[in-house]
This record gives sequence, C-alpha cells and structure tokens, in this order.
Amino acid sequence: MMVISLCACREITVTTTVHNDGSFTRLITITGDSSDVIKTDLPYPIDTSWARALRKDSTDTAKFIVTYTKDFRSDGALNSEILADTGWMKQIVRHIDIRKRFGFFYSFIEYKEVYSAANPFPALSYKDHVTTEDYLWATRQKEIQNPADSIKRKQAEDTVIAYLMLSASTEIEKILAEGITKLNDPKLDPNKVHLYHDSIYTVLAKWDTEKPSDFIDLYSQWTADSSVLRLKDLKPPLFADFDRKVEFLGSVLMLQDFRVEAELPGVITATNSSVLKGNRMSWDVFPMAFLLEDYKMEAESRVVNTWAFIVSGLVLLTLIVLLVVRSVRK
Repeated sequence: MMVISLCACREITVTTTVHNDGSFTRLITITGDSSDVIKTDLPYPIDTSWARALRKDSTDTAKFIVTYTKDFRSDGALNSEILADTGWMKQIVRHIDIRKRFGFFYSFIEYKEVYSAANPFPALSYKDHVTTEDYLWATRQKEIQNPADSIKRKQAEDTVIAYLMLSASTEIEKILAEGITKLNDPKLDPNKVHLYHDSIYTVLAKWDTEKPSDFIDLYSQWTADSSVLRLKDLKPPLFADFDRKVEFLGSVLMLQDFRVEAELPGVITATNSSVLKGNRMSWDVFPMAFLLEDYKMEAESRVVNTWAFIVSGLVLLTLIVLLVVRSVRK
C-alpha cells in the first residue's frame, strides 16, 4: 500500500506523434515532485540518446515535469530498444507497429502497440474462473458510475487474483509431482499430490509461507513422509522457475498506471480508443489491462496525397487539350 501511494505521486504519459512519412517522435512525460520525476523506472528504456528536459509545472509550482524525447525513422528502431531493456519489464512482451499504406489519392497510417498477456500462471484457463462481466470490470472496460460500481470492480479484481492463486496452486502440484517422479522412489506416488490441492491453495492464497520451496516441507508434513525432503536436493532447484514467476507477477501487479497517447496525421478512420480528441487518442495501461489477454492499442488515419490529385489533374488537362487540338484539326 505504501509503494502504491508513493507511485501515485507521479504521472507518466507516453506520447507517439506519427509524421506523414511514417517516422515518429516519442515523448515520455513525468510529472511529480523533485524526487519522483528523476526516477528511471519508466515503462520504456531510456538511454543517453534521448533528449531530456526539466521544468516546473506551471499549474502547480510544487511539482516538476521531466520529458524524454527521441525521433525514430521506423518502428524497428524503437522495438530494438524495447528488446534491449535490462529492467524487469523486459519480461513483458511489447511490440509497436507503425506503417504507411499507399492508396494513390490517399495514404493510410496504421498505429498498433501491443502488450502481450503477462499471466505467468496459465495452467488453468481464466475463462473458466472469471466471468465476462468480472473481466470487463477488472480491465476497466466498464466505467464506474456510483459507489456500487466501485465495489463491483474491487470484487472483480479479487476474482482475478483468486484465479491466479488457483492456477499457481495447480502448477505447484505439477512441480511436486514431477519432482517426485525424478526421485524414482517406489514409496512415493506422484499421482497422490492432487489430493492436497485444497491445502496447497489455502497456504498460497494466504501467502502463509516465506518461499515457494517451503511447499516441500509442507507436503512432507501433510503426508508424514520425510523422504519427500529429498526434493530439496534436486538440481536445478525444484521451484527455481516458479520463484521467478512469483517475482514477475508481483512486479506486474505493482506496476504504476500510465497513459499511452498517439497522434496521427490526417483524418482518424478507425481506433479502439474510447478517448479521441482531434487526431489524438489515448489508452490507460495498468496491470489488469494486459494480465490475462493481449492489450492492443490501435488506430488508423487517412492522409490526402495532394501530389496525386495534381498529377491526375495535369493528366486529365493534357487529355482534354489533346482532344480539343484533334477536334480542331479535323
């Protein structure tokens, strides 16, 4: 709760301004107090090639605004930077596509940015445990209109967390069963692990353990069989991968909300954004938005190719002149 409240002290907006030729400018804006704005834990990696600027917020003198700006000739350059991210967000698969499609009289600019589903525990399908309505509330596709709606959103988020714990419990069962199989001990039956499903889920839901590998000790207690403790000697450690997934999930759930904006030239012809002001669209990125399914931010605009109309006009005028000359000669 303390971390969330501290993170809420700053606002982050990532703006992509696309130009007529398909190149674009990326602007990251951070607003907050003097200590918050200089933090480097940002949604996208920043290096010395980005131009940095600092100024005071004209609307609130107690706050500062830091901006990072960089021009990109193509989406490939930005995607390369994202792949080179060395922070924990490297584990989140992110991709941006900015393309210009030629149509003679008109060209179409396509913008698409995707955050791939980040659920590290997909052993169970979320659709079997989270209703469509709960999914809409948790991903904020349903807007809060009154206090009752706030309760519904909170309940929906709790339902998603409960699903994650249940799916993680299933993975723990699988890990223990596979470990027992590796021990190749005829006294230990990997098929009996599922009998302790409820016990595993109860401990995990309460997080009544210091580390996932404690489930080896717990399983030994539940079965009254100390030979299970040999699972601790397996190499690599039985719960090494599970540990990394737990850490990643914690980082995702603690991710600070931020806003993504895109400004396209010409006339906007399509977008999945619910916020459109002129040529600028925006999307809010937050943990539940891309936890269970890919989060897609899409837009398309139409740009008039003036030269195409001029060339067509000249060709038409030439044809008319030729027809007139030919008619006069006859």
